[in-house]
Amino acid sequence: MDMESAPVAGRLAVDVFARDLALCLSVHRDRSPALVWPDGMEALVAESSVDDFAQATAGIASAVSSPAPSGPGRAGEMAEELGRLLGCEVRRSLVLLLAGEERADNRAATDLVLLPVQGGCDCRVELKPRDADSAACAQNLNLRLRSGEALYVPSGLTYTLGGVYTPCVLQVISLHAASW
Repeated sequence: MDMESAPVAGRLAVDVFARDLALCLSVHRDRSPALVWPDGMEALVAESSVDDFAQATAGIASAVSSPAPSGPGRAGEMAEELGRLLGCEVRRSLVLLLAGEERADNRAATDLVLLPVQGGCDCRVELKPRDADSAACAQNLNLRLRSGEALYVPSGLTYTLGGVYTPCVLQVISLHAASW
């Protein structure tokens, strides 16, 4: 691939990735979590992981998630394209999970897409909102979320991240309704 076609190929991967996520969300929106392996994810992860890892590890001392710029970079382009396709505002942040760390009981205030850009982690999603019938809350979705996969978590559900063996950088894209 020559240098002039690299930006076009990168942009195409971003567009395909966003399209696949938008298609998945159009089916699962407000219904259930969904795991998707979008086309183009490999290129996006390869280009994003070094910069995102550096940005996330810069905040180790604070050990909190940090806002990520939604402009430059392939991950920012993908988030913006996803928002355009869905007709909503998107925000993204980076979460650094260190080996052995667990982040329990995260309630999704908005629809979320969780994208590991470096490493992987276990994820458990409670399939009923916490305020639902307590007998129904025993059902959980448990999976290993790896780089190259995207997990949609509907608003109102609670999820836990853990099972981290090497540092994991997770990009969290929050979708804010404008015109679902």
